[in-house]
Amino acid sequence: MSLMGFMMKMMAHIGQKYVKQLEKMTKDPLGVQTEILMSVLDENKDTEYGRKYGFSEIHSIEEYQKRLPICEYDDYAPYIERMVKGEDNVLVKEHVTHFNKTSGTLGLAKHIPLSKRHTAVCGKYFALHSGAHISNQIGYGWTNGKGINLVEGRAEVLESGATYGAASSVMHKKGPLKNFTGKLYTSPLEARNPGPGYLTRYIHTRFALMERNVTYIQGTFSSIIMEFFTYIMHNHEMLINDIEKGTIDEDVNLPDSVKASLLTQIKPNPARAAELRAAFADGIDTPWAKKVWKNLQYILTVGGANFSPYTDKMKKNILGSEVHVFYLGVSASEGFFSTHYKMDESPSILVPDGCFMEFLPQDEENAECITMDKLEKDKCYEVILTGFGGLYRYRMHDVIRVVGFHNKTPLIEFETRAGYAANLRGEKTSEKAVRHAVLETEKRLCFDLVDYSIYPDADAEVPTYVIFLELNKRPEGLDDETIRACLQEELIKANSGLAKHFGEGHLAPVKLVILQPETYMLYREVMIMKGASASQLKPINLVRNEFQRKFLFGLEEK
Repeated sequence: MSLMGFMMKMMAHIGQKYVKQLEKMTKDPLGVQTEILMSVLDENKDTEYGRKYGFSEIHSIEEYQKRLPICEYDDYAPYIERMVKGEDNVLVKEHVTHFNKTSGTLGLAKHIPLSKRHTAVCGKYFALHSGAHISNQIGYGWTNGKGINLVEGRAEVLESGATYGAASSVMHKKGPLKNFTGKLYTSPLEARNPGPGYLTRYIHTRFALMERNVTYIQGTFSSIIMEFFTYIMHNHEMLINDIEKGTIDEDVNLPDSVKASLLTQIKPNPARAAELRAAFADGIDTPWAKKVWKNLQYILTVGGANFSPYTDKMKKNILGSEVHVFYLGVSASEGFFSTHYKMDESPSILVPDGCFMEFLPQDEENAECITMDKLEKDKCYEVILTGFGGLYRYRMHDVIRVVGFHNKTPLIEFETRAGYAANLRGEKTSEKAVRHAVLETEKRLCFDLVDYSIYPDADAEVPTYVIFLELNKRPEGLDDETIRACLQEELIKANSGLAKHFGEGHLAPVKLVILQPETYMLYREVMIMKGASASQLKPINLVRNEFQRKFLFGLEEK
């Protein structure tokens, strides 16, 4: 075993105490939650916000809920703006040195204060608890190799001296593994913490293929890992040729300084190139990941219904049955909510010490927030958090579903975003309904889907749904009208309220737009070049803004 492998195994051993700690917390989650809330209020009682709401006078969850309103980002924006400029003691006592840049799913990117306590929680669960938990289920063999880590982030320095960017840009520098990331992962610094103005896809794939002894792959979302695999499938001949010769293909668009730095880290490797050619000799129609990396044991990524299409395709077409999937829990720039629970199962377990959480029941009129101990199986709740960075009773818009319990603590899956539904005539077609309709259509008509989006076109003469599909393959003779009609039929099955609207002409027939190859990959490239973090970009299954609409319509297959 290498020195790095020994250190990884030791860290997994150290993480065992956090596995035991979480197990203990699951038996009294409300007690832990109460302690978390009281500690946050006590720590910040002398801040401007703490004095305004009398933190020092609050001694119970009930008092807290009565005193403080539920808020959204705009309510905190004036306070955060002052913190960004360097002012202290506004929302939190701690001097904030980094602000997380969110993905901006529902609007413009935000500045989310990152506290040391939140950083510590993420480090504890992502690094130590994660390693121990995985080792308990598949053994320690994975510690003997390198990982492919597709989490990346860049940060800019603000006028106050604080940094602003993806949380991952800080985690690598301040987390438990800060001194070892270069030896743990295949990707060089140019991909893990990229500068502005270039894409990292070639760098990640090139260095990953160079490494024989890969034992795990991790990425924020399974759609990102799927894109990593897709790039390899489309470009493996070019990548292998570069590995053989120790070159960077002239068509790869990277800044000269980045190319020069990468070339100092690579050398001709004809032996590895020969192995890779043999691995791809039989094509990519059957699972091939284990042929490329014989010691690959698992991937680590976010679970939940929204990402199941990408995970399912990966397992069926690329990973095969021998590679496990560990699903990360639900977490965000604002707070840490849950961690993985069992190998190859997507539910995660709420973490009582991640932050203070309240839950707003869905589909109930005049519902009030409840605590973790009152959640019920098979019901959905919107998460309201109080984190460590100065957001109190903050509305996340994330909706989770309770799928079971471990001891007294709920097991959850991410369901959707609150208000995230296509709606033209009050029919509220949910993300789940659209996903079901698209996947059932794919199954019935036997085409190979890359990705999809739906756009509720309220400006059409008769409002209608526009469904965008990017296809990898379709059976010979399968025409667009057959796909369109099947999509509409499956949408009605998924949301029975649509039958009346289509039947009475309140909605025009569904419109189908087939997209050019690699449309969604190009969308990600454009967003990254515009400054978005590659690790935070989610699929655009529901078109939410004018840029997305124009982009997709502009890439219709002719």
